[in-house]
Amino acid sequence: MTHDIKNIIKAITPPIILSGVKAVFLSKDKKEEEEKDSSWYDASFEKDDYWKCHYSLSHYYFLWTVISDRIVRAKIDSILEIGCGSGQLACLIRDKGVKEYHGFDFSPKRIIQAENACPEFNFSEQDAFKTDLFTTCDYSAVVCTEFLEHVEDDIGVLNRIRSGAKFYGTVPNFPFESHVRHFKNESEVLARYRKCFQDLRVDVFLANDRGKTFYLIEGKII
Repeated sequence: MTHDIKNIIKAITPPIILSGVKAVFLSKDKKEEEEKDSSWYDASFEKDDYWKCHYSLSHYYFLWTVISDRIVRAKIDSILEIGCGSGQLACLIRDKGVKEYHGFDFSPKRIIQAENACPEFNFSEQDAFKTDLFTTCDYSAVVCTEFLEHVEDDIGVLNRIRSGAKFYGTVPNFPFESHVRHFKNESEVLARYRKCFQDLRVDVFLANDRGKTFYLIEGKII
C-alpha cells in the first residue's frame, strides 16, 4: 500500500520538485555539527562521570594502551598533549614512565580535574589556535586523541606543531553532536592528513560489534 502511494506521488509531482526534495534530504544527511565552545565541554564534563574515572575504566582505554606502548617503544621523553581533557591519558603516560609532559585544553573544568588527577604533570587552559606552547614548550611528540574531529581547521592546528615532532592521534568513524566531521574509512583519513606527515600510518581499531571505529594516526610532522 505504501509503495503504491509513493508511486502515485512520484507520478503527479513534477521532476524538478522531486529533485529539489532529494537535494534537501541529501544535504541534511551530509551535514555535520557545528564547532562547540568551551562552555559546552565544561557542561559535558559535569554531566558524565566517566571523565572522572580511573583511566583503566574509560571506554578509550584500549586505544590509550596502544598509544602509550608506542610512546614507550619509541623512547619518547617529552610530550605535548592537545585537548588533554581531564588528564586520564596523561595519568597512563605518567605510569608508563614519561617524565616531561604538558597538556592543554580550553575547558577550564577539565583542566582542574587533570591537575588534581595528575599533579606530577603540567596542565594549562589554552586554545589550540592561540597558544604559544607549540613553539615554547619542549616536546619530542604530540598526543592528540579525539580532538581533530571537533574543530573546523584541524589542518591549521597540525601546521602549528613543530616540524619533526612525532604525532599520535585518533579520529572516529561516527557522528556526534560535537563532531564537525568523521571518516568512513582509513582511505579518507589518509587523504585528509597525508600532506601534514612523513611516514604516515593509520591503523583501524573496532570499538564494538556495531561498527564503531577509531583510526589511530601516527607519523612525523612535516
